[in-house]
Amino acid sequence: MVYVWKMYVLIHGAYHGAWCWGAVQRLLPNAVAPNLPGHGGDPGWLSNQTLDGYTARIVDAIDAATGPITLVGHSMGGAIAAQAADARPDRVAGIVFLTAYIPIDGEKISDVVKTDPASHVQVKRLTSGEDEALSLMTGTVEDAFYNDADASQLGFAQDRVQLQSPNPFQTPLTLSDKGFGSVGKAAIICLKDRAISPGHQRWMAERVGCDPIIDLDTGHSPFVTAPDALVAAVQSAAKNF
Repeated sequence: MVYVWKMYVLIHGAYHGAWCWGAVQRLLPNAVAPNLPGHGGDPGWLSNQTLDGYTARIVDAIDAATGPITLVGHSMGGAIAAQAADARPDRVAGIVFLTAYIPIDGEKISDVVKTDPASHVQVKRLTSGEDEALSLMTGTVEDAFYNDADASQLGFAQDRVQLQSPNPFQTPLTLSDKGFGSVGKAAIICLKDRAISPGHQRWMAERVGCDPIIDLDTGHSPFVTAPDALVAAVQSAAKNF
């Protein structure tokens, strides 16, 4: 009997990079965490931050991996996971949506961002020539993304969050029943999240048929604040994929 390890591809969200998954990868060695284009020191900066570019980066990670693959998409990364699974449904066993935005076919990420009035995320737009960027307003990192972090965890994140292009939020997703519709789906709801309210997380998860839906008593960023509990939840969520 040959045992095939389940592989995980961890997909970070906006303003972040692969750095946010470090503690999770130490607990889950069969996981890879790519930097999305223009994130985490990846060259190209804002001009490379597009929905198609993000999706291609995750498809490359899928193609390079072996065995059954579970995508874990956090926040904006949920939409990227959906698109990548649509492109490679034969390789992706399932998706774990971690306090994630989950647009459906034809929707933009911005469509599901705007329908969550309880979100504490505040941004300002910056322009330089033809480039446009979103910058987190003062206090948003600690209030919305890391409200349950201790001082050390918060400092770690504040030193690393970055500008974000609005372009990926403004591009409609293209998802099919044969692609995204055919892969397993589970969700982890973060009950103390102030970036995406728990009710909004649950609504998005339920409308695409996530099962199971697991509650986690953390804020928006459990990969930093509660990696042990997060890994246990991810493994439980992906058990049936």
